[in-house]
Amino acid sequence: MVSMHNLTLQFGGEFMNQLLDWLRQPTSPEGAALYAAGVLVIALIGIFAWKRHATEEEPEVDFTDVFDEETIQTGHTEGRLLDNIAESHKTTIAPAAIEWGTRAARVGEQWTSTLYITDYPDYPNDGYLSDLFQLTDVEFDLTAHIRPKNQQRARNELQEIADDLQVDADLEKSVRGGYLQQRANQAAATYNAVESGTRVFDQALFVTVRADTRNELRDAVQSIKSALRDEPASLTPKTAICKQDLALQSAAPIGANVLGRKSITLGGAVGALLSSPHNATILEEGGVEFGIHKDTHSPVVIDPFARDNGYAMFTVGDTGSGKSFGSKQNFIRSIEQSKDRIGIILEPLNNWAGVAEALNAKRVTVGGTLGLNPLEIRQTPEHVQRAMGEDASPFNEKLDDAMSFLTNYFALRGITLGDRRTTLELGLQQAYERQGITDEIATHGNPSPTIRDMMDVFEEMVESPETFVVRTNAEASKLRDDATWLLGQLRLFEEGGRYANLGRASEFNIRDEKVIYLDLAQQEGSVSSSTALTMQLLISLVYERAKETDKEVVFVIDEARYIMQDAASLAFLETVFRHHRHHDLSIRLVTQTVDEFFEHAESEAILDQCAVKQFHHLDGMDEAWAKEFGLNYAQMRFVQDAIPGNEDAGYSEALVGVDGEWRGIRVEAMPKEKQVIDFDPTESASGSLPGA
Repeated sequence: MVSMHNLTLQFGGEFMNQLLDWLRQPTSPEGAALYAAGVLVIALIGIFAWKRHATEEEPEVDFTDVFDEETIQTGHTEGRLLDNIAESHKTTIAPAAIEWGTRAARVGEQWTSTLYITDYPDYPNDGYLSDLFQLTDVEFDLTAHIRPKNQQRARNELQEIADDLQVDADLEKSVRGGYLQQRANQAAATYNAVESGTRVFDQALFVTVRADTRNELRDAVQSIKSALRDEPASLTPKTAICKQDLALQSAAPIGANVLGRKSITLGGAVGALLSSPHNATILEEGGVEFGIHKDTHSPVVIDPFARDNGYAMFTVGDTGSGKSFGSKQNFIRSIEQSKDRIGIILEPLNNWAGVAEALNAKRVTVGGTLGLNPLEIRQTPEHVQRAMGEDASPFNEKLDDAMSFLTNYFALRGITLGDRRTTLELGLQQAYERQGITDEIATHGNPSPTIRDMMDVFEEMVESPETFVVRTNAEASKLRDDATWLLGQLRLFEEGGRYANLGRASEFNIRDEKVIYLDLAQQEGSVSSSTALTMQLLISLVYERAKETDKEVVFVIDEARYIMQDAASLAFLETVFRHHRHHDLSIRLVTQTVDEFFEHAESEAILDQCAVKQFHHLDGMDEAWAKEFGLNYAQMRFVQDAIPGNEDAGYSEALVGVDGEWRGIRVEAMPKEKQVIDFDPTESASGSLPGA
């Protein structure tokens, strides 16, 4: 220890002597360097001391002396807003905390489970994930990592795989040898495709399933796995057990494939994958665009005349939801899509007058002087007869229709027919028989009777009731009394009566017209008690004329609730809906509520005949109605939250269903379409319309 201490003192003394020698020789390199270092240290100490002194002497500024109180308060408010925005950005980009599990993770407020794909089909179908994208009741994210491979290296790898499989197949002499040979042949085909120039990629697929609770997550994962395993996907999904952190990173939009699961894929398989989201839409040849798919932004094109279960449709939505705008747009596109198509508009509130004027529609004023015959019957074409059932009877259907009209007529006047109904039916049948019209379809081309012809029959009953007696003369007195009473009640159909035009033969046709507007404008925008009766009559006349034309007929009925509420008219309306497709008739019902579809058995039957259903924003769409229409929870919520039509957004949202499949769409119009839809003939001249 003493010797070591002496050594240290000796070394320190020699170093100090050397420093003194350098200081005595400032011109030497070592001396100059030593003096320069000393000057630098002194300068740094001086700068530090000056800055410290300046900081201590600099007075603090009080902003209250510079700005007024309002400006300072605004600054504090803006600061809090910026802090809130910063916090919102943080929570949007990443959750505050993640709770990791073996098969799931709690990310923020949601539970997630991330799956990866271990096995792919060699040659997948185009859009093979389309069924997955149609799962609207499950929340999930799908991430695909696709990276081009070096072509030469990929070719070598595939050659090695094909050779190994072929060797294994040659060595295996059991039943498994056939399977190995099949795999070897597939690998060889893949190698040949790459040799021919097909591009090769590394592909990895990750699906993150999300739910609010763990039980919901478990069900959602099963739905996703089923969609991935079933045709046309035929994939093998696996849960990333004990690796949810790596899988979730790999499924992030800008994350790398840190899980490492990938497979070699040809260019055609990549194209099949990329086409999957677009197959979630509907593209039918010969159809019209109903809107833009809310997720893929692809057009949703539907042809109501291509349905096997009927051509009818209905549109439902609250006031201001965009249902009328969408219905008008769809009507315009439907009739303009084909030259062999006729458009007919029926609505009681004069809301379609602008569209009718813009399309140069033939205007049929109901309640005016134009003859409209409730008893009119037209001959059913031969090709329709062949498609009808053996028990079908157009004549009996017309009798039911006419009795429904007459029953409604009496009901609107507060009159109950009672047992006089039998006499009324007798007069109706006699009126048809006198025109030679029977159950034979060939006789339906004869001139149809009118209500005035029925009154002629009742007049004869009063004068000679014995002629109409069936079994006993005691009937004569009742027939005379009933006929006298019926003549008094039907006098409004005589010339000069309120319903005189309904007592004559019909005076309009749909053969030579492109668009017809059945105008109830004489009611001046109000709905009277006779609205349902009049609308029923017009539906009957359109149905009879649709039998004769060989063109497709698009028949839109706005404010359909007025005819859906009356049980007497529903029986006939159900018949029309049951047979409409035989006559190429597409009936489009537009209404504000769904209640009327479930008030009567007939209205539910009408609903079943509507192959296309469209819901705009509807506050009344609850779980009960959703169940009736076959909507799941997510679809119900979409209808409840759908964006109503407004100028700022430029579109409205709707849920459209075709043959049980539902799509969320945006309904938006082209500028010239909008001019036609919004045209108001009371404010603008028709010359201002596009193409005028």
